[in-house]
Amino acid sequence: MKTLLTTFILLAASSLAAAAPVNSTCIMSGKPVKEGVTSEYKGKTVGFCCTNCKARFDSNPDKFGKKIAK
Repeated sequence: MKTLLTTFILLAASSLAAAAPVNSTCIMSGKPVKEGVTSEYKGKTVGFCCTNCKARFDSNPDKFGKKIAK
């Protein structure tokens, strides 16, 4: 049981580390990104300053995708 719990904790921690956004400022507003407000785009996690910017991006990600750092 201890091994199962350790494995679960390690998997959870690695998925959180992988979820760090590739940007530190919102690609929509230029403001600092807020923790947990992210979307996935072509294998990258993109951060946003607020849920409004995220929703705008999510409505047409290809339109705004070119703003993501390569």
